[in-house]
Formats: sequence, C-alpha cells, structure tokens
Amino acid sequence: MSSASETVPLTQSPSLGQQEAHSAPRPRPKTSRRRHKPQLSCNLCRLRKIRCDRQQPCSTCSLRGQTCIYPENHTATPLSRPPRAATPSVHDRLVQLERHVMSLMADSAKESKNNAGISPDLSENHGSQGSFNPADSEHLATPMDGQSDCGSMHVGPSELRYVGGDHWAAILDGIADLKDHFDREEQLRLAYSPDQFFQDDNGNADGSNPPARPDSLHTLLLYGCPRPRSRAEILEALPPKSAVDRYVSRYFNYLDLVASSAVHGPSFLREASTYENFWANPSSAPIMWVGLLFSMICLAVVISDATNEAEQLSLQIGLYREKIVQCLILGEYTKGRPYVLETVIHYLYVEFCMRADADKDIWFLLALEVNLAMRMGCHRDPSHFPGISPLQGEMRRRLWTAVLIGDILISSQMGMPRMISDWQCDTAEPQNLNDADLDEDTTELPPQRPETEHTTALGAIARRRMAIALGTIMDLTDAVKPCSYAEVMRVDGILHDAAASIPAPLKMKPMAASITDSAQVIMARLFISHMFYKGQIMLHRRFLYMDSPSRDEDPLAYSRKACLDAALSTLEIQRILDEETCPGGQLHAVRWRLTSSIHHQFLTATMILCSLLHRGKTLDRKEEILTALRRARTIWIRRSSISQEAKKAADTVSIVLARARDGGGLGLDMDDGKTGDAGNAMQAHNIM
Repeated sequence: MSSASETVPLTQSPSLGQQEAHSAPRPRPKTSRRRHKPQLSCNLCRLRKIRCDRQQPCSTCSLRGQTCIYPENHTATPLSRPPRAATPSVHDRLVQLERHVMSLMADSAKESKNNAGISPDLSENHGSQGSFNPADSEHLATPMDGQSDCGSMHVGPSELRYVGGDHWAAILDGIADLKDHFDREEQLRLAYSPDQFFQDDNGNADGSNPPARPDSLHTLLLYGCPRPRSRAEILEALPPKSAVDRYVSRYFNYLDLVASSAVHGPSFLREASTYENFWANPSSAPIMWVGLLFSMICLAVVISDATNEAEQLSLQIGLYREKIVQCLILGEYTKGRPYVLETVIHYLYVEFCMRADADKDIWFLLALEVNLAMRMGCHRDPSHFPGISPLQGEMRRRLWTAVLIGDILISSQMGMPRMISDWQCDTAEPQNLNDADLDEDTTELPPQRPETEHTTALGAIARRRMAIALGTIMDLTDAVKPCSYAEVMRVDGILHDAAASIPAPLKMKPMAASITDSAQVIMARLFISHMFYKGQIMLHRRFLYMDSPSRDEDPLAYSRKACLDAALSTLEIQRILDEETCPGGQLHAVRWRLTSSIHHQFLTATMILCSLLHRGKTLDRKEEILTALRRARTIWIRRSSISQEAKKAADTVSIVLARARDGGGLGLDMDDGKTGDAGNAMQAHNIM
C-alpha cells in the first residue's frame, strides 16, 4: 500500500528503491509531522492537566475562585512552537478592560435611569454648589437604586469571604481592571508554585490545607492553649511586685482607652482584701481577678516604649496572653462572673493590637464579647435594677460603651453588619466623672463635671457619641433594601449633630495649636475626627458615580463633595500620624494606638481616590487627589514589609498614578510572578 512507508518504525531503514518509489508521487514530509492544535482549554486546566469544559469561566476556575484565562492566539503555525500564553502589560490590560468596564457602566446607568433612578424633580430644591437643605428632603423619597449594594464575595479553594460594599476591598473590586490585575497576580503565583497550593503534605492535590499561621497569631481563646496543672502554675508567671506596680501604674495613667476607663482604679486596688494583701496571700484572690491583673499587665507591655527589646516584649506578651486565657477557662468565663467581661475586653484588645491587618478571629472574639455582655445585662441601663450600686452601675455603663464602640469599629473593618442594634439596648452614656469622684459607699452619683473638663470618662463619652451615629449609618448602608436620598440626608444630619456634641477639649485643632496638649488628648482628637470622616465616606460613597437626573443642576453634588472631602481629610490624618509618631514626634509615645482599624479607614480613603482618578471623575480636584495619593503611596510602601493590605494598597496606587501620569504602564513584567512586591512599587515611586 502507498502508505506503508508512513508506518515504518523510525528504527528501521527502508531501502533506496522504496524511498525513490514513494518520493515520486508525493513530496517528502517535513521534518516535524506534529500537528499543532489551538489550545482550547484555559491556562489553569492545561497547567493542571485536567479536563476543561471550555466555558467562560470554566467550572474548575469558578470552583476555585480563580480568573479563567484562555490563550489569545488560537492559530499557532505548524512551523513554530506554540508560544506560551503572553501576559499583556499592565497598561495594555488597563486600556483593554477600561473599554469594557465603561461600556458596562453606560448600560447600567441607562438601565438604572429607566427603571429605578432618581425622580426628575429632585433637582428643583438643590443648587449647583452642592448645598442641601434638610427641610426639602421630603421630596426625595424615591429609592436611590433598584437594588442594594451587594458587596464583594471571594470564593477560594479554602475560604469563602464576604465584605460589604463600603469595605476597601469591595471598592477595589469595583475598579474592574485593577481587580483583574490582582487576580492574575495571584493566579501567576499559584501557577509558578502549584505544588505549594494544590497539594497537601501527603501529595494530594486538593489544596484544602493552607499553610499554618505562626503560633504567636493563634487566637488562644478560640483554638485552645495548654491547660495549667494548677492555680500555682499561673501565679508563678507573675513578675515581681515592683514590676507589677509599674505595669498597673502605666495601665491607669497612660492607656487612655475606653476599656481602661471601665476598670475603677480605687476599687481594683481594694479588691482581694486589698492589692497589698494579694501579694501576701495570692491564693486568696478569685481566679478572674488574677486574670484581670494579667490582662492589665499585658496591655501595659503592649504600650511599652522599649523598641530595642522587641523579641523580649513579644515573649512577655505571649506568656501573659496564655495566662489570661487560662484564667478565663478556669474561671468558667461563660458564667459571667465578676471581672470576666473586663478581662475579655482586655484580651480582645491584646489580640487586636498584635495584628497588622484585619483578622476574622478578632471578629469572632467580638461576638463572644457582645454575647457575654448581653448575658450579663450590660445592654440594659442599671437604673432598671435597684440591686446594682451607683458605682457598679457607672462601671457597667463604661463597659457597655467599650463593647458598643468595639462592635462598630471591628464589624466595619471586617465589612460586616454590626452585631448590636439600637432597639436592643437602652444603657445611658457614662457620666463625666473621675474615678476619685466615685467609691463603693456612694449611694447616689455626684453631679457630673462640665464637659469642658477632661476626666477619665470624657474620651469614652465622645467616642460613644460618634459610634452611635456610625451605627445608624451602618444600619442604613448594610440594609438589603434600597433607601431614599431623604433618608440618607436625615442620617447625615445625625452624624453632624454627633460631631457638634463632641466636648470642647476633644474638638479637632491644628497640630500647631496643640503643642501644649498631651499626646493622649491629640490622639483622641484625631481618632474622633477619623470617625466622622469614616461616617461621611460610608454614607455618601455610593453617589460618587451615580448620574444626575438633571442636566442643569446636580442634586447629588453635596454627597460627591462630602465623600471626596472626607477621603482627602482621612489621608491628611494619615500624613499627620505618620510624621508625629516617628521618634521625636508629638505622638511617638502613643504610636501603639495606630491599629489595623485606623489603617483600614486609610485604605478605604486611598481606594476611593484611586477609583475617582481611574474613572476620570475628580470633580475638578485632580491635583489634590494626585498629591494625596503620592504621599499615601510613600507611607504604604514603608508599611508593606509588615502588612499585606499595605502592600496591595501600594501596588494599586502605583498603577493608578502611573496611568494618570502619561497614560503609560509601569513596565512590569507579569511573567516573573513578582508584580506585587514592594520593589516594583518602589520602582513606580522612582518613576514619578
């Protein structure tokens, strides 16, 4: 048969006559007879050598929450080796995806306008300068959008994670091309180290066992810790009395937290047959009192200035954390015994301070704290219960204030609704009193001091007022049903009323006018201002890109300006804190107050400015936005070595700034799988 020569094994040598006979009727075959087929599977399925259903996205990528990418060149020539799927530059992808995003935005705007948009008569009562008269808000009863802000959902191989629409990660996801950049970066990381992700310790390719976190970051109360052999073993971990005296003094004099104001100093020192008698007979004290003492010591170590002894401090904190949890377990903390709630609040704050980024474990600890406080009745005002003494009642109000503020800040940081609803509680705010104004023999609370006088409780009172307003805003923005613009402006009035009610000593002042004030007072002012800007962003962010119902006037101008002003002011606070917490700065002694909750709001403000700049909707304030982002990028780059969130912020700002500069990309090589490192972000910084 004429095809016989094609089936001759390569190891055989056909005769010359056979070769000539077959060469006459048809040309000699080319050197390579391999037939090159276009790649129909996505890159991830081809890499893992599994069957791809060729959908967009395919079922495998959907299940793992990965971006499904198909090769762009399906027509490889038979003379050349099929090229590796080319990774477009950041700029190419930005340009390509921007067209797609903008087209979708245009379609969405038209649909929103036709189906559920703002009523055309809304512009009649608003000027073009963005002013808003609350008295006219009754005309704005139409829901602002046809559906609620659904947030962002991450579906990964080992975790499902949801955050609300006001979370910085959801805002970043809203910039579709930047989301694709980071999704692709993660995919490339997995592609270049597939064994680390898709195989467990036994070589099973299920990817269900992520790397274990360091022991120091295990939340001991959730995951367990070594059980003590005896009470004496716990007491042996106490430092000498002279050291404990210094820790307790630092706790009461320098901590300046809502949690610390909930512990009455004179009463604490009189407990356990007086503080002095405790050292004479430590076994006489209740185990929960010992746990409270350990928590105070641990917090005092956390705020220590001994930066050159970081390793030693870390060991101390780890030891005292363990003893706190052991005391809670031995004391059966779920029974709500005396000192339990104070100890749990302190323990949560210790765990909170140890983490540079948001951690879901803190949110779960918060749930435990909230339920324990309600189990103990702290959500009801003590005036309802005659058996509670005035001193106990006032301390319970301070404790509930700490729980309330923690719920607002941690829940919003996690992108989740708050746990405490206003209709569930009626506990009044604490009185503006010093600890010395109260004692166990008090039968009636003394008249509170004027709010012009800074007391132990004044900071807690001011933060509580802002937290109440933030809670109302969270209820509105986290609701699954749309609300009217009139309701938005009503809540905006609540926020401004709360800001106006802040006591005079804690109202914001320029740093130049605060040179005689203590670091604690300056930090309290900055934090309260930070809470106000947080509320402005949460409430008005959704209106940044909403089309105006009128061509002549913009009834949403107030919201757009308020959100932009709040974002810029938030990053100004970031700049102040960055400068003043450095050695020699006015706030260096309280730099420990810069927690992940505060950095979360800086992230949110950064993402909002990036989004505005990316979309070209800078409200004629492009230079202000560029200046703020350049300063923020420098701060984020420095922080990238200890924070993954800061690393992502630095990368995002670098990309957006490079694109805004001249429309060009950063020249990053996506093929090396190192796009997101701090070095490339620094490279972008040098370009600018």
